[in-house]
Amino acid sequence: MTRSRNRASTQSSQTYMKQVVDALRQNPTAIGVIKANCQYYQEQAYLKKGLKRTIERLEWILAADDDIERICQQIMADDHIGNKCRQYPLLFKGVNQSQKSE
Repeated sequence: MTRSRNRASTQSSQTYMKQVVDALRQNPTAIGVIKANCQYYQEQAYLKKGLKRTIERLEWILAADDDIERICQQIMADDHIGNKCRQYPLLFKGVNQSQKSE
């Protein structure tokens, strides 16, 4: 008996991340929202190791480069770090709203 995966959630996740990247390109100051989210989740008492490592890697990306285009490329990259960043969309919560409020 073979079970099929629910592709709708994967598709909606990809759509959300594309919206986040577009919002970052239009409003580079939204990087501050991502940094605040990382800080918020690091302060939580109980986090999975995977989320902690992903936050560290995302902070490395943000600290290593100021070019918004390269940051967006790294988030959407089909490598280990990009996949992990996209696995936790809560780290990007509020980026789309910061675009709409301006």
